[in-house]
Amino acid sequence: MRLSFVLSVFALLAALSAPTRADTINIYAAASTADALNDILAAYQPAPGNDVKAIYAASSTLARQIQAGADADLYLSANGAWMDELQDGDLIASATRIDLLSNRLVLVTPRMLPIEFAPDTGTTLGAALGDRRLAIANPSGVPAGIYARETLTARGEWDALQDNIVIGDTVRSALTWAAWAEVGAAIVYESDTYATQSVRRIMTYPEDSHSLIRYPLGIIAGSEDDPEALAFYEFLRGPEASEIFRAYGFGVIDQD
Repeated sequence: MRLSFVLSVFALLAALSAPTRADTINIYAAASTADALNDILAAYQPAPGNDVKAIYAASSTLARQIQAGADADLYLSANGAWMDELQDGDLIASATRIDLLSNRLVLVTPRMLPIEFAPDTGTTLGAALGDRRLAIANPSGVPAGIYARETLTARGEWDALQDNIVIGDTVRSALTWAAWAEVGAAIVYESDTYATQSVRRIMTYPEDSHSLIRYPLGIIAGSEDDPEALAFYEFLRGPEASEIFRAYGFGVIDQD
């Protein structure tokens, strides 16, 4: 009896003295948002005992991971199609879905070894590249690659550039190859150009040459009642996060 009581007391004391398990909120976010979102995470103050972690990859990769049961609480995609797919599968709390950000598509060239391309003179991109490569994200599923294929098709350049195109897993892969002068040019987001001084923007593609670039945000179904998930969701929509997003070249969509 006495031994049982003593053991119970020790168990209670151990439980009281054990550190509280941190509640980690995971946001699965498009690779192109990494720099801005890292600064936002640094500025955000979670509730005591809580933490927020970002997992970055192509929107398509993240969506498939969520479909496979990944431990995600929020999803920030670089286009609406992957958000639609998750929402159609009842994996997004529909009431939380918003279009948070916008972006533009640009053509960049390495500063150290640029191509000479003046689109207004009638010179084709293929002629400017010669035997050098054009880097884009994977057009089979990565939003930046889908937009790149759309705009090159609209300009009548897609077929002619097939021998030049090299495919990256994410838009940041395409940007890195351009920054290191491993390719002659790359098609990336305007916001990506804020991540490096090693590329020079050649042109911004007209918005009517590709689908509208929108970044939808939503809470994963089952996490919409988590106070910390809701708190970070609201922070992403707020003025401090908006200022950071704008500083990295994103457009912030008015939620009113």
